[in-house]
Amino acid sequence: MILRTLATAKDDVRRLNQSAVFQVVHRHGPVSRVDIAARLNLSPAAVTNITSDLIDRGLVFEARKAERGGVGRRRVLLEVAYDTAYVAGIKVSSVGLTCALTNLNAEVVHATERPLASTDPETVVDAIEAAFADLGAAVGQPLAALGVNLPGLVDADRQTVRHSPLLGWSQVPLGQLLHDRLGVSVLVENDVNALALAEAWFGRGREHDGFLVVTLGRGVGLGIILGGEVYRGPHGGAGEFGHVLLDPNGPETRYAAPGTVEAFLSDDALVREARRRVAGFPDDGTAELVADLAQRGDAAATAVVADAGRALGRALSVLVNVFAPSLIVLSGEGMRAADVMLPAARDELGRLAFGDLADRVELAVESWGDDAWARGAAALAASRYLTESAMSARGD
Repeated sequence: MILRTLATAKDDVRRLNQSAVFQVVHRHGPVSRVDIAARLNLSPAAVTNITSDLIDRGLVFEARKAERGGVGRRRVLLEVAYDTAYVAGIKVSSVGLTCALTNLNAEVVHATERPLASTDPETVVDAIEAAFADLGAAVGQPLAALGVNLPGLVDADRQTVRHSPLLGWSQVPLGQLLHDRLGVSVLVENDVNALALAEAWFGRGREHDGFLVVTLGRGVGLGIILGGEVYRGPHGGAGEFGHVLLDPNGPETRYAAPGTVEAFLSDDALVREARRRVAGFPDDGTAELVADLAQRGDAAATAVVADAGRALGRALSVLVNVFAPSLIVLSGEGMRAADVMLPAARDELGRLAFGDLADRVELAVESWGDDAWARGAAALAASRYLTESAMSARGD
């Protein structure tokens, strides 16, 4: 029993070392074996064994030699072989699927959309199965994995959608249903968490151990990355930032309590204020129209968007004072008029954040199109595929 326990512990250490080596190549490549050993405090022999097996498995390749910087041989630089496999990412909404085919670096090589006749789980699974087949046909080879994201509470361990008001779902084992159909690794995640994980693996977050992703649109979402991993909370409900109270005397909204973050920053909130303050704003006007008017210089629409920016700054000050992050990524359809909204948000954040915390956080605006959501889903699949492949290597 003791020998078996020791063997298990040794195997766990080996797998962790393999994953750590691969992560360094992914995050910092092109990188030499010497630099990997120095970063991880591993012996050169251990790094050589691990990287040799990663190369044999096609996950890593010797890209080139570094420029000579001193005496001795030039060091060989390693990179991840991102084009050895392809994965699919699918964003599920109430009206359809947004689908992306990417390489293992989450770079989109093909994208498409597919409408949904209904949000009944069987209908959605049928549509995802058809979309997955179409994406595989587009690249002409079997896909390695599938990532799916959607709005709602997701049990990441059981791959079950616990609650999604937008889809009308409760306790739907979507991951298992899709795995049974497709026979590949399937990951199901909350849509904002998926974007946050995509940023952690493939975006601005690669250089940050802890950061936040805030999405604006129909609602307000929050993805929390701590120690390189998404924080979901013990029951999987972390990140419902849209329901945080900003002003007890604030406006009402359809999907959250009065005065909450969503009541100030959702698409409905923008439209509500535009109808009240912008002359001639149509009854069927949209948040996109508000943003367009603001960007074209309409004074009233600009004021509406700037006021939303100030509300965003107040909301961000709460996050900065609690988490003190080095990076906050702003994304979603609500960032259409970022050039008008962001200056007001920065001013309000600077006024309300404690001490110099506002000066120490970077605010970055990312693409808000539907393809970004689908890419986030694909990034889930790519990161899991890469991690599992690296940890199954034989090097010690």
